[in-house]
Amino acid sequence: MNLKTVLVAVVLATGLSIAWSPLQAQHNLAGIDVEEPKVVKTDGVEFAVLPDKKDWIYKIGEKPMFKIKLFVDGEPVANANMTYMVGMEKMEPISKGTISLEQGYAELPGEVVSTAGFLRCDVRVRVKDKIYKSVATVAFEPETIKPTVVMPTDFKAFWAEAIAKSKTTPLNTKLTPISDRSTSDVDVYQVEYQFYNDGVKSFFGVLSIPKKEGKYPAIIRFPGAGWAPLGGDPGTAAKGFITLDLYIHGKPVIHDKAFYADLQVNELKDYQYKGIANRDSFYYKNVVLGCVRSVDLVYSLPQFDGKNVGGWGSSQGGALSIITTSLEKRINYMVALCPAMCDFTGYLNNRAGGWPHFFTKPELYKDNQETVMKSLSYFDVVNFAKDISVPAYLSWGFNDVTTPPTTCFAAYNAIQSPKQLYIIPEGEHKIYPAQRTKTYAWLTKNLVK
Repeated sequence: MNLKTVLVAVVLATGLSIAWSPLQAQHNLAGIDVEEPKVVKTDGVEFAVLPDKKDWIYKIGEKPMFKIKLFVDGEPVANANMTYMVGMEKMEPISKGTISLEQGYAELPGEVVSTAGFLRCDVRVRVKDKIYKSVATVAFEPETIKPTVVMPTDFKAFWAEAIAKSKTTPLNTKLTPISDRSTSDVDVYQVEYQFYNDGVKSFFGVLSIPKKEGKYPAIIRFPGAGWAPLGGDPGTAAKGFITLDLYIHGKPVIHDKAFYADLQVNELKDYQYKGIANRDSFYYKNVVLGCVRSVDLVYSLPQFDGKNVGGWGSSQGGALSIITTSLEKRINYMVALCPAMCDFTGYLNNRAGGWPHFFTKPELYKDNQETVMKSLSYFDVVNFAKDISVPAYLSWGFNDVTTPPTTCFAAYNAIQSPKQLYIIPEGEHKIYPAQRTKTYAWLTKNLVK
């Protein structure tokens, strides 16, 4: 499908662009919106590594040049020795060593890459008895990255059967008002509902509903990894949306912090690795079914407009947004920021794999690798992305080491429906204000068409 090209002009930060020669024009990658890279100052230290292409995107066979800048208290550092490592993301360095800096600037040649992927340059320097690090990760034809994961032949049948069984138990919805989070415009509740997965299971969330009488579209927010629940989104609800923040661990969302702190170190410690050798015992089977059932919950609400549902999530939540949208066709628009759980088997093919990086931990699979690979393939986001059928908005950064961009592109490239991608080249594993603004604006605009 030909997608509309949405590109913005990007200019390197002042100082770098003045000191060095003009940069090449941006590649035309359909649907990709590239944020302007920024140089960050910390404690008076301005330390940056930026590539010689302003969008950080290269063709296979091109050799990038990394340009380094080090200023302290507004003045260029006369000379300094820095250490560097250059290699494919999450892999062993191809080259490493030291490089000298003169009058605030240095240049470091990159490596020629023969396959689609990401090359990371990591530079470190000691200033004022403190080690500073700057990283630049450049892309090589990311739109051609293919997944390594294999889709099981019974993938769709497995999930169709599991979802059908999950619906054999009524929702049995319970709403508990959360008065201290409610406002003059919005009622906020703890919501509990049920589904079947080898027994009756409960899911919880924070539900925010406009008080004004009417029918409203809904936004389901899927949570990132962790133990504490999201707090709800009455701000968006006040704008005319039902919002549902899910908590995936089957516990109430209104306990004190000590309750969730205990879960972190006891019951939910390393939950993401539990049961990985069996598709039915893996922790995320229950999570996925609870997320899918949340759409039934939305449709059961009398205030729902009956047709408009959006999904939004980041990291683990980005993964669950893609998975749920793939399985539950009543979600109309989907947002996923730096999605986790993409292309787990990358590490077995000499490239980065998705969070939670199962195949960097031999103790999890060394005695049964094939069994673990097969089990995890039923939960790999790439396999769900292939069946996304609604408009999607995704975003991440190239410097993300938690959800590596190679894995995100493996999933993004598998999506065949209309899609948009917003890149913050220097972005790490966090939600940036611009990402939240852009994605919520896109989602809410579409839901009220």
